[in-house]
Amino acid sequence: MSEKEMHKAVCAECGQECEVPFKPDPNRPVYCRECWSKKRTARRRY
Repeated sequence: MSEKEMHKAVCAECGQECEVPFKPDPNRPVYCRECWSKKRTARRRY
């Protein structure tokens, strides 16, 4: 099994550099693992 290609990005929430398994789209925000986890938890509360 081949490993996914990782791309460097900057988290739109905290500004930390991170790596994501997709090519970041400049028109959409990218979040690090920690901020993404917080956002997902917040969405589930509704």
